[in-house]
Amino acid sequence: MRVGSMTEAGIRLNQLRGWGMLSLLFHHFVPASLYGGQTASSALSKIDRELRHCRHADAALTVLDTFKAEVCALLRSRFASPAAEALTLKILNICLARYHFKARSASLLSRPIGIVIDPSNMCQLACPGCVHSTRSETLKLFDWNKSALSEDRLSALLKLYGPYAIGVYFCNYGEPLLNLATPKFIRLAKTYLMGTTLSTTLSVRRFDADAYVESGLDFMVLSIDGATQPVYERFRRNGDLELVLGNVRKLVDAKRRLGKRTPVLSWNFLAFEHNAHEIPVAARMARKLGVNQFRVVDPFDVRWDDPQIRPVEVKAGVRRLDWFSTANLPENWNPFPEGVDAHTIARAYESPWNERPISDAPPSSGHTCHWLYQNIVMDATGRILPCCGAPRPDANLVFSTFDGGGDPFNSEKYRQARSYFSGAVSASDGSPYCTRCEWDHVTVNIGGPEIRRYFRAADPAFFDRRSLRLLSGW
Repeated sequence: MRVGSMTEAGIRLNQLRGWGMLSLLFHHFVPASLYGGQTASSALSKIDRELRHCRHADAALTVLDTFKAEVCALLRSRFASPAAEALTLKILNICLARYHFKARSASLLSRPIGIVIDPSNMCQLACPGCVHSTRSETLKLFDWNKSALSEDRLSALLKLYGPYAIGVYFCNYGEPLLNLATPKFIRLAKTYLMGTTLSTTLSVRRFDADAYVESGLDFMVLSIDGATQPVYERFRRNGDLELVLGNVRKLVDAKRRLGKRTPVLSWNFLAFEHNAHEIPVAARMARKLGVNQFRVVDPFDVRWDDPQIRPVEVKAGVRRLDWFSTANLPENWNPFPEGVDAHTIARAYESPWNERPISDAPPSSGHTCHWLYQNIVMDATGRILPCCGAPRPDANLVFSTFDGGGDPFNSEKYRQARSYFSGAVSASDGSPYCTRCEWDHVTVNIGGPEIRRYFRAADPAFFDRRSLRLLSGW
């Protein structure tokens, strides 16, 4: 009798999972408006129209205050508190950030949409082109001190920006797995209903796969650029491919044992002349191991560091090995409902956007950098950087240091950089490096694609395609 009951329960569970998949597909392609339900697009369209006519930040804030209750009421019909209030804050913050971006504002009332954090400034590898390469460290080409992020510093930053941001990317130049508190950091980010992504080489001997699977991590990038040790170590110097593959197996096994579909595992393969021939073999290995997707990536040119490591022209792109695990998954959008920081979210929702005066000017046009309006970067020592670039003697990229107070997103150097792009100030000897930056000013770590994935995971029927275009169209 007991064995039969367990079998019936298992069949029922599989049926429910099947219906869940069908429901997800239905809502992904069919907006709620087509079967009598409401979507966010009507309210978002009205906000967008009103903001287009605003000439000053005060007017923009008035628009957001006017629609705040309406947006939250819509969300409360589908989400319980504090999720409804958190989503309201995140939506209105995106609208305000986009207003500031289009106005080329120097001072912002919006908060960062995405946060990039290095749990560790250390790395056990020495890949060419990185701050940790042998040449970089020998010649001290970068200003990069080895350190581990403290929980107190991260907690303070997330209390400040977490209620407004949609996601955290846990990696910049360090190996996040070297900080044993990283799973706790991920879970902390989830208390603010944020999407979480981590990038790692996985070439670490002390690795708790269960902790990462249970942390609430949405997406894990696995940087593996070869299918054999001799080819792999040409770029991933000091890396151990067998160790890496063993850790991949641990992750896949932990997900199976714990009944989790997250984190989504993406094998990222940087394509160089020396390893391109192993791409097909690596893709087959990824499928056999149980990785969710395999991605071929065009790398940065690192010949300035090692002339023997040369990029190759190949067809970049993603091969989906598991279609249903290639985006933020709805069941992981709020994996710990009882752990959500309701107090901080409620306080942020009830508070005005900002009580301090803002230096404002009518909207202007012209080129600017998306990083300055969308993301903020903090290394393990608390240094605030405007983008994913690394500080070096000739590149002044430290905009401030976060010690738990203030608003680093509006530091003096942030305002100077934004003013330069808007044409309000001219470059000088003390100007931030942004005034001479030759890097990509458009692609950010957490931008349009991440906004769309985040709100689809929250409710794909309510946040229909029109809603997602309005939120992510910068």
